[in-house]
Amino acid sequence: MCNFWKKPVVDPETIRPYMGAENALTGAEVRDYVRNLFPDAEFFVGDSWMWAARYDDIAVFLAQDMTNKAEYVTDEEGIPSHDCNVFANRLKGQFSIPYWCDLLLGKAWLWEPRHALNCVITEDFRFFWVEPQTDELLPVETYQKVQFIEF
Repeated sequence: MCNFWKKPVVDPETIRPYMGAENALTGAEVRDYVRNLFPDAEFFVGDSWMWAARYDDIAVFLAQDMTNKAEYVTDEEGIPSHDCNVFANRLKGQFSIPYWCDLLLGKAWLWEPRHALNCVITEDFRFFWVEPQTDELLPVETYQKVQFIEF
């Protein structure tokens, strides 16, 4: 989580995502699912077990997260930027709190358009793109030219 936040986006002791046996997935299941969606993409799945997220849990988190309120700053020679990569890293970091960090929320790089954003797999085994600059949840068909995904 970004170290300048004084508290987590949600209090993991009072607002927890649903994590039950029916939405638990093995790393192999996640790899097979992603490989089927994006056969040309590279990807990394870091855990043996992860939990597919409830759509409503993601919506609650995004509604309280402030990543989308940050200012976008374009790359200029010699000037640090606050661009799509920074937004995607920040949102992924915001999920790095107890319980929420085990959800299938990842970061992705696209070939076309050249862009970084987040993604999530929901409990009904649907893949959504999460645009961290706007909090939009976009269907998988929105982007197909994927370079890399990390869960």
